[in-house]
Amino acid sequence: MSMVVATGYVDQARLADAVEKAANLLGPEVVRLRHSVGADTSGDPAIYFRIVLADWAVHEDTLAEVTGKISSTLFDQIRPYENWGLVPYFTFRSDSEVGPDRGWA
Repeated sequence: MSMVVATGYVDQARLADAVEKAANLLGPEVVRLRHSVGADTSGDPAIYFRIVLADWAVHEDTLAEVTGKISSTLFDQIRPYENWGLVPYFTFRSDSEVGPDRGWA
């Protein structure tokens, strides 16, 4: 399925493949990764990444490094703006915060 965005069409299947390939490069600190495409609060086309981290990876002294590495990997591999015309947004939660049955990510 394709989605119309300001820059044209986003092939959802190709985008999902690109996200999956990038996700395979992430470490064991990532428990789940999901994405969706939509408009941001400015109306610009955006991709929203919802990332669940392992509880052991969520520590105050390393959290910025872990989330930065994950964001950079996704950004560099997918190139959301350059390749898809999408502004990327990242949201992180811990595994215990969302739990298996809460439907997040």
